[in-house]
Amino acid sequence: MQSNGNGAVSTALIAADPPYPGTVLRPGSSGSEVARMQQYLNALRDAAYPTLVRLSVDGRYGSSTASTVMQYQVLTGLSMDGMIGRNTWDAIVGEYNTLIGGSADTYPGIALRPGSRGEDVRHMQSRLNELARIYPAINTQNADGIYGDNMTHAVRRFQEQFGLSADGILGRDTWARIVSVYEAMTAGRPAPVVTRYPGSPLRVGASGDSVRFVQSYLNGIHGTPHLNVDGIYGQGTARSVAAFQAVSGLTPDGIVGAATWPAMITAFNASL
Repeated sequence: MQSNGNGAVSTALIAADPPYPGTVLRPGSSGSEVARMQQYLNALRDAAYPTLVRLSVDGRYGSSTASTVMQYQVLTGLSMDGMIGRNTWDAIVGEYNTLIGGSADTYPGIALRPGSRGEDVRHMQSRLNELARIYPAINTQNADGIYGDNMTHAVRRFQEQFGLSADGILGRDTWARIVSVYEAMTAGRPAPVVTRYPGSPLRVGASGDSVRFVQSYLNGIHGTPHLNVDGIYGQGTARSVAAFQAVSGLTPDGIVGAATWPAMITAFNASL
C-alpha cells in the first residue's frame, strides 16, 4: 500500500459488495455466507417486508431459511426455489445496500474461527495483510479463504495490539476493530497500539509474540525494517533496544522491562 503526498494511504482494497460465494446456498449449507443472508433478510423484513418470517442468524440453512428466502423471492419477482443463487444473492445484497447500507466490511452475523471457509474469511485475510504493512507483528498470509493457523495467529496478534481478548477468533468486536483500524490507516490516521506489557522483562533468549511486537515497534521507530520480525530475541534485537533506551533517557541494558515497554509503545505510536 502506497502513501499519497499528504501522508494518507491509498485504498488498495475498497469495501465492495460481499461477493457471491460461487455456489448456490441451499438447505444443508452452512457458514458465514448463510449467516449474512439471514441477517440481511431480517434487516429487510424490518425495513420493507414485514411479512417475512424472522430468522435465527446461526449460519445454518434449514427449512426456516428456505421458507423465508422463498417468501422474499415471491415478493420481489424472483424464481421461487427457496435457494440463494447469484440472482437472489445480488437482489438481497443490492436491496440491503440501498435500504440499510453495507459492504463486504459488514459483519456477517456469526464469528469466523479456525475451520471457517469462504469469502468472508478471504476478505478479512486481505484486510489483515494490508494492516501488516504498518503493524508488521501481524503475520501475512495467503488470502485463500481458509481459516487455518496463519489466520488464527494474525487475528490474535491484531487483538493483542488493539486491546481485545486475544482468542484468535474473529467475532463481532474484532471484526469491527479490524475495519475501523483499516479505515483509519487508509485515511492517513493510523490507530495507536495499546499492547499490554507482558508482565516480565524481555531479554536475549526470549521468544514469542511479545518479542514480535518489540521488533516491529523498533522498526517503526527507526523508520526502516532493520530487524527481522521473527519473535526471537537475539543480539540484534538487544542492540536495537539498547540504542532506543540510550536516546530515550533509559538505562541502555538491552532489556525490555516495565519502563522501556511503555516508552517504546509511545514512540511507535508517535511514528505512525
